[in-house]
Amino acid sequence: MKKITIILSLSLAMAICLWGSGTWAEDVRGVTNNEVKLACLVDFSGPGKYAGPPLALGAETYIKYVNDQGGVHGRKINLIVEDNGIIPPTTLAAAKKVIFKDEIFAIGFNLGSSGSSAIIPLCEENKVVMMPHGANKRFYNPGNKWVFVPYSTQFNMGSRAVEFILEQDPKARIGIIYQDDDYGIDGLNGARAAAEFMKIKLVEEAPYKIGTIDMSPQMRMMKEANVDWILAWTYLPQTGGIMKEKVGMNWDVKVIGANTTAYRQIFPILGDLAEGYMAVTPYVPWEDTPQRTQDILQKYGVLEKVGTSPFPAPMFFGAWTYFAAMVEGLKQAGPNLTPETFVKGLEKVTNLDVGGMCPNVTFTPKRHVGYFSSLVVKADAKNQRFHTISPIKDPKTPQD
Repeated sequence: MKKITIILSLSLAMAICLWGSGTWAEDVRGVTNNEVKLACLVDFSGPGKYAGPPLALGAETYIKYVNDQGGVHGRKINLIVEDNGIIPPTTLAAAKKVIFKDEIFAIGFNLGSSGSSAIIPLCEENKVVMMPHGANKRFYNPGNKWVFVPYSTQFNMGSRAVEFILEQDPKARIGIIYQDDDYGIDGLNGARAAAEFMKIKLVEEAPYKIGTIDMSPQMRMMKEANVDWILAWTYLPQTGGIMKEKVGMNWDVKVIGANTTAYRQIFPILGDLAEGYMAVTPYVPWEDTPQRTQDILQKYGVLEKVGTSPFPAPMFFGAWTYFAAMVEGLKQAGPNLTPETFVKGLEKVTNLDVGGMCPNVTFTPKRHVGYFSSLVVKADAKNQRFHTISPIKDPKTPQD
């Protein structure tokens, strides 16, 4: 009996040691002693397919960088990149595939506001942390236990845009052209909130359906309302339509858009017509990327590609910074990795420097958005680049 007791005591002691050292993994989907599986859902086949390759490259490069340093708590990261087609039905199919077939632990990046909204119930049911890109305010207010946003949302940037305009021109007459979906409406709501906070009203609001290219009806509405600033909560094709209509109307109206258009791809699309175009974005222009980050890109053989116009560097860094935040959450969670410890780990992320190309990231138990701040850039068509004209800062408009 004494011998059996000694054996049981030794077994228990060994189990406790193994648990404490992190070498004994629980039965957690996507987690072993040596590996953790993360998913990156981007668009290769749908309306946002231009974004898929640079986003995937950013995620893959950052994960290589982490794995070369030994991974996290002895676990290498196995990255699963999947095409989500960006719209809700295809995003839901992609999420089900990576959760149930690939058995991933968490979704480190999902492109698309509407698609992200569609998969939140699935993530809740299966205890999957998900980080949405193209996020809107409801992802942090009221928020969700399983959703973290290491990015400034469209609401935040819509507020920042209106405040910037009024800093330049306190008597500005502002109109907005916006896409009639989660992305555009969240920007509209942020602009409305800032207008109310600054005690003005938006002069005109002109929606358009996704896929519309002809912006002439919306531009006529802006002209008839006699606006002198246009907020363009649009994607690149629609932004191109607005700038072309502006020239065709011989109208010297100022145009400022969303982060989705602060890419060097605008220059081959518009040529000289891009001159003077402004946009709100969390990401510094490529030319202002810190040398320490460029050195990492050089090591992994992507510096020349990312640094050459018209490659959309902010997309690359979008996925990079998302996974930087996720990896920090894994570190903070400790070696005993479960969905619950991971949530707590992410909520400990504080002032995380993600390479200097965007604001530092902080999460708390009460705030699952990494930052509210952004900067304003202006297009230099001759040199095919953007210049910062207003530095990174929070909007004054209440965001919570």
